[in-house]
Amino acid sequence: MLFSGELVNLRAFRDDDIKPSVDFMNDMEIILNLDDDAPMPQSYETQKEWFEEMRKNKKKYKGFFWAIETKDGKFIGGCGVNRMDSKNRAAQVGIFIGNREYQDKGYGTDAMKVLLEFLFEEYNANKVKLSVFDNNKRAIRSYEKCGFQTEAILRESVFRYGKYQDMRAMAIMKDDYFKSRGV
Repeated sequence: MLFSGELVNLRAFRDDDIKPSVDFMNDMEIILNLDDDAPMPQSYETQKEWFEEMRKNKKKYKGFFWAIETKDGKFIGGCGVNRMDSKNRAAQVGIFIGNREYQDKGYGTDAMKVLLEFLFEEYNANKVKLSVFDNNKRAIRSYEKCGFQTEAILRESVFRYGKYQDMRAMAIMKDDYFKSRGV
């Protein structure tokens, strides 16, 4: 496997990932932590269109996306770069573990570590950043384990659960990544 961690492999999305992706995207807890838009039901056709659009228009997305699978080949989520700023070598990343059986067990942290290794050691990124809902403590702990630091709290940035919620901007710099690895 090209991109592999202790618990997961990162690979290209396949057509047989569409059905479980629909299930993940229709799980209210997952979608409310993944996107700041109002949650909308997803159909198989909608998800398939997104897959096809992503495959055809990589330049439009200015990023790339991978499936996260367990070592025994079970598709459990996705991760990738939502936007790559080539001039400044900054990547905006995102990740989700959609299969609840694999949440809170280190799979997301392992996948993020693999993604960081790729971005810093192969893609020559200088900074990797992300945004996370401030009430998503599980994700924040995972990102901190990977070396991300909070850069800002964006107050009342998203309307969730009947009130405005804060967003947290987090990032890890290339130098800090290599220092944490003893390089």
